[in-house]
Amino acid sequence: MKSLTKMLPALGLVLGATLAMAMNFASPSNFDASLKVWTPDEEEPFGYLDITGLQVGTHFRCEGTSSECRVQFTDDDPENGIKTVMQAGVYTPL
Repeated sequence: MKSLTKMLPALGLVLGATLAMAMNFASPSNFDASLKVWTPDEEEPFGYLDITGLQVGTHFRCEGTSSECRVQFTDDDPENGIKTVMQAGVYTPL
């Protein structure tokens, strides 16, 4: 029992760190379903390709740890809108 009580502070630290990381990730409820979904694409006029309606795992994958795979912009405007990253990774069409 003494060994368990000695481990409690470490377990609390691990639990706290896990919860802190979980709270920093954007939740799907934070995204506006009425806005388009975009992915970075240098060949597009404003640097983003519209992938609204495409599903992860069916039409494309987001792999790796890039800063953005799927994003939304305020007013559906990739040129002037404020970007919200929905999912990190690199966009790979299937």
